[in-house]
Amino acid sequence: MGTSTGGWTDNALFNWWNDLSLGWPLMLSAVLLYLGGLVQYGLAHESGLSTLGERLRAAGTDVAALQAALTESRYGLAQPAAFIVEDGALVGEPPLPTQQWYGALAGLVGVTVLAFALNRAFRARRPYKWVTINETVGVSLAVAIAAGAYGGPLLAGALVMPLVYLVIVRHTRMAFQFKPTYLYVVGVSAPVVGLVLDAAEAAPMLVVDLAVMVLPLLSVVVLLLSAFVRPKVAARF
Repeated sequence: MGTSTGGWTDNALFNWWNDLSLGWPLMLSAVLLYLGGLVQYGLAHESGLSTLGERLRAAGTDVAALQAALTESRYGLAQPAAFIVEDGALVGEPPLPTQQWYGALAGLVGVTVLAFALNRAFRARRPYKWVTINETVGVSLAVAIAAGAYGGPLLAGALVMPLVYLVIVRHTRMAFQFKPTYLYVVGVSAPVVGLVLDAAEAAPMLVVDLAVMVLPLLSVVVLLLSAFVRPKVAARF
């Protein structure tokens, strides 16, 4: 899975690492990171979510009442993009002046990508092959650290999920009988789209934010059912 041709990576530790099956752990870790962001958002808006829940329960199965509950008010719930910028950061007091701090976070991601690019250019047998699992781990970790420091786990998860799912789905389709659809990648990319729309003030309705925030979790549930449950059900028939 790596791009090494030998040398300092030709040892027991790296061989053990390369033998690991990291697909599912990576995908679930990205989801858990995003889920942590949802928990952070929920705790910050506990009162508003409680009010929304009460109104939804009162609406019952009345479609018109449900629609009104989701579109007429935000119940004090900040748009996710605003929450990320104002309250999401895991590093509340940056150790550097603002511009230098942002530069350091961007540099972390840039240096990581550059390191893998140079490794491909000078050491890889096939420099233009598909992104490897090792590269995905490294870049995802750098993005998660930088995005988490700036905007918290909600931003980190929203950025990491599409990368991880795209790479893993691609590798799975190339190497295994199970052929997951790229629609799963679309599903976990919904938060990024939602954040862009929120930042542009193009989709201020609460129902839109809730939809794009929940869609990745639904996509993951469907993927798990497709990968583990459906084959067992099919085998019985």
